[in-house]
Amino acid sequence: MVPFFYFITKRTIKMKKHNIYLIHGYTASPDSNWFQNFKQSLENDFIEVSILEMPDSLAPKLNDWVSYMENHIKEIDENTIFIGHSLGCISILNFLNKFKTTKIKGLFLISGFVESSPIPELIEFLKPKLNYNHLKEITKTRVAISAIDDDIIPYQYSKTMAEKLDAKFTLLKKGKHFIDRDGFTKFPFLVKEISTLVNLNK
Repeated sequence: MVPFFYFITKRTIKMKKHNIYLIHGYTASPDSNWFQNFKQSLENDFIEVSILEMPDSLAPKLNDWVSYMENHIKEIDENTIFIGHSLGCISILNFLNKFKTTKIKGLFLISGFVESSPIPELIEFLKPKLNYNHLKEITKTRVAISAIDDDIIPYQYSKTMAEKLDAKFTLLKKGKHFIDRDGFTKFPFLVKEISTLVNLNK
């Protein structure tokens, strides 16, 4: 009989390190909303979650944000997952749009928007023309998530984004803009989605 620990060891050896990069949104920080709980829920020996602290989130500039990502995201491969929240979504797309990379594992966009925004201060982020074919080609899994009651970025904006990217669109019954001022400090649905993608579910 083969010892049980053999199977554990064999599975462990096969598992590759997953790098998850989370990009927050307008006026936010790595300590906002559900971000730290998400990090704590997923990180282990095979998953590293990096929550970038984007520059001047109260008055964000497109070039500054993309440059910051270029300087702080060093490892991108087939086990890389990007997660964006609100402004973080279009920021990731602008970054990947100019980054000639190999395929990444996943792209999860929460309450995002492309091509139009209900927040005038963020219009600058919509100016670059996105190459949707390129973005689809380099991303194996694409998921957009919104809530019916989102009162900051109405879900129709996220639905349009999903259609442009041929992404799976998940519309939750509640959650608003998924921010802490509405009591949203945990995101178990997203944790489960990511866990499934990296084959951690039992």
